[in-house]
Amino acid sequence: HISDAMIAMSHIETAKVGSHTLRVNDQLFGVIAASQDKNFHIHATFTSMVEKVHVQIGDRVKKNQSLLTLRNIDTLQRYTLKSPADGEVTERAVNIGDRVDEQSLLQITDLSEVWVDMSAFPENIEKIQKGQKVVVRDMHQHESAEGQILYVAPQMTGGHIARARAVINNENGHWRPGMHIKASVEVAKRVVPLAIKTSALQTVHEQRVAFVKRGNTFTATVVSLGINDGDYVEVVDGLALDDEYVTENSFVIKADLLKDGAAHHH
Repeated sequence: HISDAMIAMSHIETAKVGSHTLRVNDQLFGVIAASQDKNFHIHATFTSMVEKVHVQIGDRVKKNQSLLTLRNIDTLQRYTLKSPADGEVTERAVNIGDRVDEQSLLQITDLSEVWVDMSAFPENIEKIQKGQKVVVRDMHQHESAEGQILYVAPQMTGGHIARARAVINNENGHWRPGMHIKASVEVAKRVVPLAIKTSALQTVHEQRVAFVKRGNTFTATVVSLGINDGDYVEVVDGLALDDEYVTENSFVIKADLLKDGAAHHH
């Protein structure tokens, strides 16, 4: 039994048991890559000598910004190569005085959007389709981004892995090519008649319980659980529709229960 004042002081929150749409996710691992169609190699228009290099690796450039000043070896006419897009200088293979012809001189990469290349095993790939929602997280859980599956490889590699690809926004520059990530792909939705928040669950005497509130009385009720989408979990047995249960700070009640040596309710 907990008083109203203690409930407010402990920030105990409740909700009603009800139906919920659970999202079934598969977890994949992958790596960030530059978008192939936003990778630009800069070439000389003619066989030329390099007179000036206006940028360095790591510089951010705007579309039509001057990158190189060259002189045509045959006509001695000077000309300038400009950036085809906003982006970043990611490769430089030229210096002042170099004679250049067909080779790539600079690479400009637009990283405002990046690819997420994910590895899917046979048990995953059968459930993955174009258009499915993807939540991408870095390995330290610092940042997340949402995208959609845009490509699923038609063939497996020799290691029985298939590639799936999504595109995510990278305006803030957090997602760097080569960065390892983990991704949750929403592979199905299922409506269940009874579900509670996963934050409600506690373990008491090695059994999973939720705390049911009736007035100012809280009872640890053993629950049988079904599918779980991380935020909500299906209740197979133990609770009924519209039961009021504790969603936040149930650990406060658990501590009191164990301190008092009270028995839990079956």
